[in-house]
Amino acid sequence: MVSFKAPIEVWCEEYWGQTPEEISEWVADEEISQVFIKLARGVLIVDFAIGEEGELTCQEHLHIPLDRWNPGSIQVHRTHEGLVRFRHRQSEILLSARLRAPEWGKALLEEWLMSQRGDSLRPKEKSARIAAIKRSKLSIERNLKSASLDSSITDLELAKIRITSAESQMEGRNKA
Repeated sequence: MVSFKAPIEVWCEEYWGQTPEEISEWVADEEISQVFIKLARGVLIVDFAIGEEGELTCQEHLHIPLDRWNPGSIQVHRTHEGLVRFRHRQSEILLSARLRAPEWGKALLEEWLMSQRGDSLRPKEKSARIAAIKRSKLSIERNLKSASLDSSITDLELAKIRITSAESQMEGRNKA
């Protein structure tokens, strides 16, 4: 994975007037760099195009300011086109779905924002933390189940049986 952290820091200082506290790369190659940026009081999701000279051009970004964020308000899911949609309130951004699970990105952004807001809102009870982990586990299991080939294999076996049955019926008719 190609790293563009230094040019991203320069871009952030130029356009947002601050140095990023943290940068996490979602996807980075010779053509694009999609990143999560932790600012002093919010986060950015940015989709950069990489020029021939290695210069960054912001194609699209989604800014989630700390004062407009509530825990759980970031929504994320895969689209039918094979992209990942990050949404906060009425704003959204589409990223490539090459390497990471959508839940990873959401968890990272929520963690950054939660740490900015402070520990006062962090769930402290063990049961609340366990419930959040169970919800995440169920979501991952649903995604794995939908990606499973078991139902396709069953359908293929059923089709093979039907073909064999049809062939034997046709052979019986040809003999008669």
